[in-house]
Amino acid sequence: MRLTGEYKGVMYSIPPNNDGVWHYRIHPRRDKLLAMRGIPQPAPSAGYCTYDSAVAAAKKAIDAWLARPSG
Repeated sequence: MRLTGEYKGVMYSIPPNNDGVWHYRIHPRRDKLLAMRGIPQPAPSAGYCTYDSAVAAAKKAIDAWLARPSG
């Protein structure tokens, strides 16, 4: 796995593809934040047409995950 970026302190990756469909994966730290917010939503199975759109979707998913109320 190759981590390709960090956004707001949360790592994400865009795995290489061989079919023209891009997906993202979010890799939250296993600390208090993960315990408080739960696991982030996975990427849609349909994927994205471009690398940049997958990165943008990963950042949007991180924003949504961080915006969840803790507890």
